Amino acid sequence: MKALIATAAALLLSAAPAASQPKTNVLPVRLYSYGYVPAPLSLHAGVEVTMVFTNGAGKGHEFKAPEFFHAARIVSGEVSEEGSVELAPHQSMSITLVPARGTYPVHCGHFMHSEMGMKSTIYVQ
Repeated sequence: MKALIATAAALLLSAAPAASQPKTNVLPVRLYSYGYVPAPLSLHAGVEVTMVFTNGAGKGHEFKAPEFFHAARIVSGEVSEEGSVELAPHQSMSITLVPARGTYPVHCGHFMHSEMGMKSTIYVQ
């Protein structure tokens, strides 16, 4: 009887971590004047991820990556037709997507922000 209880307990404990694992990876992306963190960004092709964009600056910024967003399958959230996420000062928003393999440039499309260093690369392997 003790062996049966021990086996049942072991099965329950081994199942608990799998049940508590999130279905989607979360990647926080911070925009600031004038850059992104993390930079560069690394993702896994075909693996759903929720990108949580937060603008920590006192002015608007953009995460513009048209090739990346057009190649990905967007699950939820809004990306402009031009392939960008626009954030007002101190705003946050989430995009859940399944990225496609490739290397993609990203930059802020606001006047002179890219020239001031607000650009990076997204690597999807």
